[in-house]
Amino acid sequence: MHKKDYFDEKAAKWDTLIHDEVINRLQDMVRELALSRGSKVLDLGTGTGVLVPMLIEAVGPSGVVVAIDFAPQMLAEAKKKYQWPNLEFLEGDAEDIPLADQAVDEVVCNSAFPHFDDLKRAANEMARVLRSGGRVSVFHPHSRVYINDLHVSLGGAVRNCLIPEEKVMYAIFSEAGFENITLEDMPQRYLLSGRKV
Repeated sequence: MHKKDYFDEKAAKWDTLIHDEVINRLQDMVRELALSRGSKVLDLGTGTGVLVPMLIEAVGPSGVVVAIDFAPQMLAEAKKKYQWPNLEFLEGDAEDIPLADQAVDEVVCNSAFPHFDDLKRAANEMARVLRSGGRVSVFHPHSRVYINDLHVSLGGAVRNCLIPEEKVMYAIFSEAGFENITLEDMPQRYLLSGRKV
């Protein structure tokens, strides 16, 4: 089974797998990002849109959220739940983001990065669509070891969807043109952040 089929098949039940505690962790992480009101944010790998209401609230009515996913059924679930005038859903791959150069102020990527087929290309694309000085934030509401163990145990389409070790992540994002890269890896959170040069 391909990854896209895997996520399409799970889309209808996806939200039932996300516990309140995880939602709370994600809310804390989005709050800590302190997104500017009026900014344009790309939610890359939005899935069923778990971050969308948090991002919409953060950027305010003058901001814009663009939510992209490669699995059409995931997007269909997200669209059923959320309609705002400043929210746009697009189907697309992280390795070929359907946005113009320097189109957004922020890229956030929650619980999706290890699922991209080509991590270097995805990081390069994040850099391309960000304006100069824009920020990338790649995060998970769990540690790297937890996520990697989970994906291995699930097997099948996601068994090789692993977060690389720290020095590899630094290399991927610095080569893509990011600086001031920081990485936190703790039991209940994983966060890589960097600014486009």
